Order: sequence, then structure tokens, then C-alpha cells
Amino acid sequence: MLEKQKQQKRTGSMQTRKRGVSALYVIGAALLSCAHITGVGAPFGVAFAAAACRAGYGFGAVLGTFAGYLLSIQGAEGVPYAGAALMTLAAATIFFGTRLLSARWFFPVMAAVSVAATGAVFAFADGVEWHKALLFACRVVLAGGTAYFYEAALDTTRGRPQVVRFGGMLILTATLLMAAYPFTVADLVCPARIAGIFVVMAIGYMGGFSYGAASGVGIGVAMDAAGGVGLYYAGVYAVAGMAAGFFSRGGRVVFAAAFVLTHAAVHLLGGQAAYLSGIYECFVASVCFVLLPESVWEEWKDRLLPMDPKPTDYAARVSRLANHYASVASDAFSEMYQAMANSGKARKEENDLGAVFDRTADRVCRRCSARENCWERDKLATLRTLDSISGPLLRTGHISSGDFPGHFAAQCLRFSDFVLALNEGMDALFQRRQTQKKNEAGRKLIAQQYAGVTGILKQVGESMRSGTEILPAQEKELRTYAEAFGRVRTVAAWKDRRGRLHLELTGECVQRILRSQEGFTSGLGALMHVTLTKPETQYDSGGMRLMFREQEPYYITVGIGTRTREGQQISGDCVRYFTTEEGMACVILSDGMGSGEQAREESESTVRMAERFLRAGISAADCVRTIGPALKLRTQGKKFVTLDISTIDLFTGEAVSVKCGAAPSFVRAADGDDSVRVRRILSSTLPAGLEEAGDMDVTQFRMGSQDALVLLSDGIVDADGSNAGWVEELLADSVKLSARELAARLVLEGSARGAPDDMSAVVVYLGKRAQREMQEAGG
Repeated sequence: MLEKQKQQKRTGSMQTRKRGVSALYVIGAALLSCAHITGVGAPFGVAFAAAACRAGYGFGAVLGTFAGYLLSIQGAEGVPYAGAALMTLAAATIFFGTRLLSARWFFPVMAAVSVAATGAVFAFADGVEWHKALLFACRVVLAGGTAYFYEAALDTTRGRPQVVRFGGMLILTATLLMAAYPFTVADLVCPARIAGIFVVMAIGYMGGFSYGAASGVGIGVAMDAAGGVGLYYAGVYAVAGMAAGFFSRGGRVVFAAAFVLTHAAVHLLGGQAAYLSGIYECFVASVCFVLLPESVWEEWKDRLLPMDPKPTDYAARVSRLANHYASVASDAFSEMYQAMANSGKARKEENDLGAVFDRTADRVCRRCSARENCWERDKLATLRTLDSISGPLLRTGHISSGDFPGHFAAQCLRFSDFVLALNEGMDALFQRRQTQKKNEAGRKLIAQQYAGVTGILKQVGESMRSGTEILPAQEKELRTYAEAFGRVRTVAAWKDRRGRLHLELTGECVQRILRSQEGFTSGLGALMHVTLTKPETQYDSGGMRLMFREQEPYYITVGIGTRTREGQQISGDCVRYFTTEEGMACVILSDGMGSGEQAREESESTVRMAERFLRAGISAADCVRTIGPALKLRTQGKKFVTLDISTIDLFTGEAVSVKCGAAPSFVRAADGDDSVRVRRILSSTLPAGLEEAGDMDVTQFRMGSQDALVLLSDGIVDADGSNAGWVEELLADSVKLSARELAARLVLEGSARGAPDDMSAVVVYLGKRAQREMQEAGG
């Protein structure tokens, strides 16, 4: 019974609304029938009746035209227009239900044909003259053209381009003002012109100087046509609207002052009577303009003015340009990386022992009188002697007189100088080798960082190349859906490079949506055919924004277990996990050298750098490739940190493990027959920061629902995994433990085995949301 009463109430409300709209069409048709242009006629009532036939209110509009034409036009001159409106209604009735009636050109053409058919007899009763034919053609064109724009203005479905609908509303407003033009107050002030000035000010304030000039021309031409005064008001309103439009960002008071001053200055051209009436009219319109609250202007701007497509095109152009520069920079860094790698090759002629012997002989023996005997006649004996001392010379870097054969010391005339020069040459050789080693280490670090930057730039270029996909249809649906909760200022809908849907809202609707966010989110998700996350609020200079993202099919549950080394208050391990905007779950574990505050500082700094790269969408491999050289330069090879990064794609389950000197990780997977498999992921590289550290270990794998990923510090297991067997057994036997319980169990077991270091265990369970929702519904 209650439901039936509600249904009756809704039906009654709809009928009342329909009767109200029908009355508005009758009034509008009657008013527009009174709009008249000297010499051309009054075709606007017929055009409005044609547009009303499209909307389903043709009968009421035709009745309004009959009343308007017969009461406003003396004699029989109104009859042809009333007949034309009746012909248009008859055409709508005859072609009802046909495809022809749905064509947008049908009613404008019918309005023009009806005006031509009914008015030709009266227009050319006294014969055909060219100026009469020209005015009659203007009447026919006005009937068809205004009917088209009236349809656009009355189209509540927003199926027309917004700029066409804006033009239709401007023309409808202008012709309504023409109907009211004959009415004046004290034979000085015209209410229609006051309303026209207000409209020009409103559009110029909301849209800027271009819209102000366009609306000024449109309203001004209508006033001129209704008053038969040439193009006077078109120029005044257009100049005032354009000039004031430049000050639209200065606020309503500044804009109104600029409009009034410009309007008064241009009005000086019209003479005393026109000047006084214009001043009064502009003053009244400006007062009404300033008194309206700002919220009204914002709402009208969103509903009436067409959206500017330039930002989207501009953003796409900037994205393409940035992609080009990122690719070029990536190629440049790649060439620099190759050049740095190749430049590290040592020149043997500068650093081998033979070069030392040559330089010593050139320095000591060149001016010796026995040079020919030692280096020409007995050259082989001299070379054998030098070869015999090469071993001790390379081992110690120094030679003494006793290391030479007796015959060589006896026959060499400058033996002591030769020994001294040889030792100095060896010192220089070792210094060059040490310098070269440091230079090679520096070049290697720089080359590694260039390689990391190259990978980052390539990723940035690829992401910009794939770019974001703008979704205009979804934006329209989002706006329509959100308008039920309040005024919408801006909407955005796009897919990122990985295909994830993002939605954004601003406006007064945001606060009401937050109060009923669960219902709104579920309804919006059904509209977009996806499951959405809870709304996120973001703040910037434009106020609060509401963000929705497509929900990932998978989710993670993380458990962390830690224990600080005995005698220390601060652990040198650092753990962090998060999910990026693209739906990538990231887990980072870093172990600083030793324990205490300094070790913690090193590991935290490393984790912070890695997190920033990962949140920016950089792959874990490029992240480590860039961070490693920076750590080596900072620690000078005296300290180190391990780095263990795992990422899981929550849309596909694809996972990547990147290790730099880290302890083994473990992946536990459950088979369909209730058996459990445990996989070990090892690292063969040294920790970051050591001069001997190499690259990194990258392992790709796939995880499914209920699988587990375990990251451990080397306080629990050895870095080489030699004592990790007990971990595999524990993982296989603890399937029913939660992530937190399993992490605590790993730390307790590691402590029981007597490990003296800091301990950290991170357990990540991967689950499927659909299964969790079914379990919650069943439970």
C-alpha cells in the first residue's frame, strides 16, 4: 500500500512538471511571436514552434504563436505566421514515427518552407521587386536558422556540441529581448536593453574578452534590429564586452567598473538622449551583476559555456615533446656510458715492467762509455740479468744491489745510479697503477650511473610514448552521475600506460559524495563496469579533488618480524612496503653494515631513495642500477648496505626480485593437490657500497592467490643460503599461519639458532579480492 502511494505521488509530480514545462513553451512561443524586425517580419514564433515540436510540446507552442501573432500584429499580417506554425505541427503529425522526423534538419527546413509558403502571397501581392525578394529571403532564412539554434538551446540531453548549444541559448535570449524591446520606463530606460547589458556582462565575465565581444555583437544586433537604429548597440556592447573581458580575472567589481567606463565612453557617439538612457541602463545592469553571489557565476559557467579542448591537445603535444627529449637524452647517456666503459682500458706500454727497464736504461746508460758493450755486444746477457731480477722486483716493488748477479754489478760502471733509477721507476709504476685503479673505479661508478639513468630515461620515454588514454565518454557519464550530488566543476577520466582506470572530480559535489562514499563508489563502479577503490582526497591550488582508481584484482597482506642485536637499541635493518598508483606492490629490505644508529641511517637512506624511484614508476632493476654507484661514492668502499627489492603486479601477479648482496628470499606456492612448493631466490653479488661489488641479481616469477613471498636479512640466514634449509621446512609446515605469525616465527627460530646480528623477516601473502569477498559474505 505504501509503495503504491509512493508511485502515485511520483506520477503526480511528473504530471505537474510536464504541465509546467508545457506552460513555459506556450509563454515562450507567445513572447517570441511578438519579436519583430522592421522590413523582415516576425518569423521567430514559427521557429520556436518548430523547435517545440522536436521536444514534444508542439501543440502548446502553436497555441502560443496564435495568441502572440494575432494580438501583437494588427490586421491580417499575423495570419501567415500562425498558418506557418500550424503547417509545421501538421508535418510533425504526418511524419510521426518515421526516420525522417529524427533528422536534425527536418524541423528547421519545415519552418523555413512554411514561412515561405504562407507568406509569399502577401509579400508579393503588389508584384515582385528585388528589395522585397531580398527581405523575404531574409525572413525565410531567419525562420530556418533560428529554429535550428532554438532546438540546440532546448536540447536537455546535451547531444549537441556544447558550443552550438551555447549559440542557441544566446540567440534565444536575444530574440526574447527583442520581444520585450517596445516596453520602456519614462520613455528613457528600456528593460530589454538592461537585460541585454546584463547578459553581455555575464558572458564576458565568465568567458573572457572573446565571449564578451561575441555576445555583445549578438545582443547588440538584436537590439538594433528591434529598434531599427542601424548597428549602434552592436558596436557599443561588443566593445564594452571585449574591453571588460580583459579584466575578468580581477573580480566582479573590477570587471563591472571596466565595463561601465567603456560603455559610457563608447556611448558618447550616440548623442545626449542615447547617452543618458545608456548610462542609466548600464548602471542598473552593473548593480544587479555585482550583487549576484560568486557561486551563481561558477554554476552558470559550468552549465552554459563550452569547454575549451585546448588543454588536452596542449598536454598531448607536451607529452610528445617530452617523449622526444627523453629518448634523445637516453641515447646520449647510453653513448657516454659506452665511452666511459671503453676509456678504462689501460695502456700496457705505460704500466708494464719492460717500460720501467727502458726508462731506467735511457736515463742512466745513455751517456755511459760502456753502453755499447752492455746493450749491443752483450745485450742478451743484460736482458737475462734484468729478467732474473723481475720476480723479486714485482714481489716487493724494490731491488737491492745484492739481488743482481755479481758479474753485472762488477762490469756496470754506474751500478749504484742504475739501482736507484730502477727503484724510482718502480715507485712511479706503482703510483700510476694505484691512480689508474682509482680512476677506473670512478669511471666504472660513473658508467654504472649513466647506465641507470639511461634505463630511467628509456622508461620515462616509453611511458610518455604509451601515454594516457583520455576517455571523453566516461567523463560525460561521470559528470552526469556526480551532478546528482551537487554542482560539478571539473571531471577527468583516463587510463594510464598499464591500462588502469583513473577518475577525478572537483566541485561542490565532493563533500556530499564523501558523506555517502560507499554507495557512490559502488554505483559509479557499476556505471563504469569496473570495481573502484575508496575515494582519495588530494589538495592543490584549485581546492580538494576526489580520486577514484580501478581496484586491483589482487591484494597483499604483509607481516614483519624484527629483533635488534643484543646490546644495541637500534636495528641496522630497514623495511618498507607500499603500493604505487599503477597498482604495483613494492617491498624493500635493506641491511646496513653492523648495528646501531649509523647502520640504520645508511639502510634508511637507501630505502628512501629506492622508494622514490619505485613510486615514480621506475623499474626495480634501474632503481638499483642508479643507487649502487651513489652508495659506493658516499661510503668510499668502507661501508656497505644490502638491498632487496620485490615488486608484485596486483593486476597480473607477475613479480620481480632484485637483489644486491641480500640474503635469500623464498616463494611458497600451493598446488592444486594441497601440496606445497618452496622456491629459493639467491644472490651472487656483493652488497652495494663495496668497491668489488658487481651488478645485481634479477629474478622474474609469477605468484598466484594464497602464495607467499618471504624476504629475510642475513641475521636469520647466511648470505649464501647455506643454512636456509630450516626456513624451507618451516614455510612448508606453516601454511595456516598468518603473515604476521609466520614473520614472528622466523625471527624466533633464527634467534634460537644463535645468530648474533639484527634480524628482519618480511612475509607477503598474495590474495584475490573476489575470494575474500565470497568468504566475507559466507562468514
